[in-house]
Amino acid sequence: MKKSPLFIYTTRMGAYYHLTPFNQQSLNLDTCLISAGDFFHMENTLNKLQSETNISFRQYINQENKTLYMTSIDSYKIKCVEGQSNQDGVKISQLEGIKPITNQQYNKLARLINPEILVSLTEQPGMEAGQKSMKRSYQKSAKFLKESLDELKDTQISIYGAIQGGLDTDLKIIAAEEQKFAIDYPNFRGFTLYGFNKGSSWQDKEDALSVLQSIYDGYNLSYILAGYGDILSILWGMSWGIEGFEVEEPFRFAQDLKVILIPNFDAKDNDIEQFSGDKINFYELEGKKIKYMNFPINSDVKENVPLNPDCQCFACKNHTKLYISHLVECKEMNAQVLLTIHNTHQYQKLQQKLQEMQNQKQLNQWIRWFLQQL
Repeated sequence: MKKSPLFIYTTRMGAYYHLTPFNQQSLNLDTCLISAGDFFHMENTLNKLQSETNISFRQYINQENKTLYMTSIDSYKIKCVEGQSNQDGVKISQLEGIKPITNQQYNKLARLINPEILVSLTEQPGMEAGQKSMKRSYQKSAKFLKESLDELKDTQISIYGAIQGGLDTDLKIIAAEEQKFAIDYPNFRGFTLYGFNKGSSWQDKEDALSVLQSIYDGYNLSYILAGYGDILSILWGMSWGIEGFEVEEPFRFAQDLKVILIPNFDAKDNDIEQFSGDKINFYELEGKKIKYMNFPINSDVKENVPLNPDCQCFACKNHTKLYISHLVECKEMNAQVLLTIHNTHQYQKLQQKLQEMQNQKQLNQWIRWFLQQL
């Protein structure tokens, strides 16, 4: 993985939520999650781009110089991939409804899009699925992974397997063991981890990840945490060796008219040094919450000041709480644009700080210090 941590920002049809190409410029986002279901209907167009024009897929969606990450699982959609008895494919949510696709179609789309990272096709088991159905899903996911590694071996695409199984340690073991063959492939890089949902017990998450990492102990693999990318999960994941994170939370918060309020990231050296450098334990995260502000704000406390006076994002440098609250009350979409810019800027600052602390070998000490500020 070129960059750690890697924040992979989700998109709709290749475009970030609420952001035009113009107002995303100040954010300098360098990653883009491509949901496969958004592009299957465009196969003819993508073929023409490849054969008849000089326009690349990145240019077509206006995401040049970005790290593209393609996946079949989309956390924004309630049910994006469904199982089917056919061993060659799954049903996937597309613009025209849920339709069956084969793994060969999925790999063909990957060739047309040419992402840096491809998460192999996976069947998403239902919550009510029994052990037998779950095991069948894991076997299909392993089959899909092997086919992708073989069919795309002549490309530069880094391929990640998909580990399902929720937080059940026995199911995580089965899912991981089914895909262990992949370590012998040069284009295999690691796994995207599903089921570590926001709101689940931190101890359950720790137990599930410990079991998974023990199976691949000694192998140089990268892990990506799927889901919303809430800040506490990112801090926990970084401490436990996860390098990449799907990120949807800043856009989701803006859609719900919320602004993220994060404490100052800067700590003095002597403040950090008093904390342990060991991995974060589950009990250190219990009861911790990231604060946020709801809009519109109470009319009695409206302030003609920035969302955060110390923030240097476009929204805070040019607009005030009073103005943004006015936009919300008028149901003006620019409110969500400004909240998205601010929330995403906070994530970028967090990413930079985590990189800095990792380079200084003070990551876990800084995370402990930061948790004390919450």
